[in-house]
Amino acid sequence: MYNVANALTILRIVLLPPLYIFIKGHHVFPTSVVLILIIITDVLDGYYARKFHTQGVIGKVLDHGVDKIVSVFLSFMLYYFYNLPLWAFYFFVIRDLLILFVGAAMFIQLKVAFGSLWLGKIAGAFYFGMVFAYILDFLDIARVFMYFSIVLFSIVLIVYPLKFFPVLKSRVFQKGGSEVGDQVLPF
Repeated sequence: MYNVANALTILRIVLLPPLYIFIKGHHVFPTSVVLILIIITDVLDGYYARKFHTQGVIGKVLDHGVDKIVSVFLSFMLYYFYNLPLWAFYFFVIRDLLILFVGAAMFIQLKVAFGSLWLGKIAGAFYFGMVFAYILDFLDIARVFMYFSIVLFSIVLIVYPLKFFPVLKSRVFQKGGSEVGDQVLPF
């Protein structure tokens, strides 16, 4: 379904090739501009979806999927070009792929898509703080942001299943599990 929110989400994918070129060349200013555009489009897609009442399952799934693609891309770029520690790279990539695949399986099997938790958004802000600190060559600050984002993302990985398990349990056993709707649960 085409709408402004989904177009902004797709724009984040379109911005990845130029971001790759700028990161690879260690071009700080254009890299920062593209990262800021990615953040702005991420914020605006949700705003426009709510404002124009175009929120839907496809948009939520697309937005979260693109978020994970961007995060995996950035983690790889930081590891390859800016010496993100290997263990941190693995943490970020495995976390994002886990969320992507589990979310896709829940959507396909149960027609359920969960929204983000505020703690996850805060962890994401620390993650982007880390990205900017690496790009700007503030390595001590980058490490601080890295540790905060890892701790917060770890807490989210524990809280998320605890919060949504009761909903999933009721959905699986609803009417014998045969008629599951396509409702997006707005948490």
